[in-house]
Amino acid sequence: MGHKVAKSDGLLQLSMTKKLLTTVLAISSAVWAADCVPSGSRAKPSVASPDGRYHVLNVFCANQADGRVLVLRSVKSGERRTLYTYERDASVLWSPDSRRIAINDYAGSDYTNNIVVSIDRDASPIDLKKRLLQSKPKQDVLESDHLYLSARGWKSESEIELIAWGHDSERKKGFCRCFLMSLQGSIQQCRLPAEGADREEYCDKIKK
Repeated sequence: MGHKVAKSDGLLQLSMTKKLLTTVLAISSAVWAADCVPSGSRAKPSVASPDGRYHVLNVFCANQADGRVLVLRSVKSGERRTLYTYERDASVLWSPDSRRIAINDYAGSDYTNNIVVSIDRDASPIDLKKRLLQSKPKQDVLESDHLYLSARGWKSESEIELIAWGHDSERKKGFCRCFLMSLQGSIQQCRLPAEGADREEYCDKIKK
């Protein structure tokens, strides 16, 4: 009995440590963005806003060996603003009104960072993953040790569809879920398309 309790406490401590590390990494990315000097070398093609007024440039950091940075550029004025720095891979999705940008940062081998930033400098970023993890009632799959999240598409100017997928090593169970989240805070589960028997494989195909 004591052995089981000790094992359970150990798993809980490991889970909490991992979540803390993920948070620290996310904060580090935001801090690092201010220190990154964008180069003229592209990491990926730029992404234009729906109204054509802005581009998100995806370039390498001139002063960081593995750094890549997302930069917001005004087409009219040429003004640039650093949005986010990442290392592995990232994608962006503009909102229909060209006011916000969802960023999917595929930061680790078993987690992602996912935020929404505004073209308004004074607006605070919205942590999509944090909101999902704090939602009630929370599904047990969201406690899994391998949890990935991707903003798949904007349903309106203030509502975004998220795909959560991954696997739970302890229960040896894969999962794939769809969530609809409003920027005001409400979250509801949505239905995945019917095709594809293997949900985790399906998620892997559509996450980007």
